[in-house]
Amino acid sequence: MDIPDELIHPYASTPPRIALDVADALARCHAVSRVTLFGSLATGTHDGWSDIDVMCVTPSPAGAWEAARLLRDAMPFRWYGPFSGMPSPSGRYWPYGEALFHSVDLSFRTAEAHARVLSEGLRGRPVTTRDLHLREPGPASGRDDTILSGRWEYPFTTALNGMMTAIRMYMRSRGEWGPVSATMEVLEAEARALPHQPNGGRPQDVLDEARSLYRRLLMDRLQAGVGS
Repeated sequence: MDIPDELIHPYASTPPRIALDVADALARCHAVSRVTLFGSLATGTHDGWSDIDVMCVTPSPAGAWEAARLLRDAMPFRWYGPFSGMPSPSGRYWPYGEALFHSVDLSFRTAEAHARVLSEGLRGRPVTTRDLHLREPGPASGRDDTILSGRWEYPFTTALNGMMTAIRMYMRSRGEWGPVSATMEVLEAEARALPHQPNGGRPQDVLDEARSLYRRLLMDRLQAGVGS
C-alpha cells in the first residue's frame, strides 16, 4: 500500500486536534470529572509526530468503562492495547484515519490518584499538565468491558509503540536507522504470535501501515544514497 505524505510528515496541528476530540468524547460521560493533557502537548513542545497523553478522572471502574465506550463510539479505533501497570480500559488507542504516530495514551484514575500524579509526578519525574475538561462528577452507569484485552495483545502493542518511538526519533534526526529496522522485526514477530481474532482491534491494518511506513523511509534512504 502507498502511504500518503501527510501520514509521514503530519501537521503539527494534528495531535492537538485529536486531543480535543478525545476530551470532548470523554466529557460526554457524566462520571468524568476531569480530562487532563500532559506530555509534549501540555508543554507546547509537540510536533507532527507526537502522541497524545491524556489522564481521565472517574470515581470508579464503571465510570472508566462507560467513558471508554463513549470514546469508542465517537472515535473508532483500529487497535487498542493495555498498559503494563494499569488495568483496562487504560491503554494505548490508535484511531482510524490517523497516522500511527498519533496513539492516544489514555489512563483512567480516581481523583486521589490524579492528585498524586500532579504532586509527585510520573515515574519520579514532575509533569506539566493542562486541563481540557473540569466539572463535578456525576454517577456512572454499568460496566462495559468489551475491549478488555488479554495477554496476547500486550506484546504486539509494546512492539508497535516501540517501533513508532524509534521512527519518531529518526524523523526528528535524533536517532539512527538501526533501531527502526530492529523494532520492525520485533513487530513482525509479535504479529505472527497474535491469535487470529484478538480482542484489541485489527492488527493487520496497523501492521500494513507500519510496513508501508518502513518501506517508504527505506526507499527514501536508498534514493538519498544512504543505504539500508
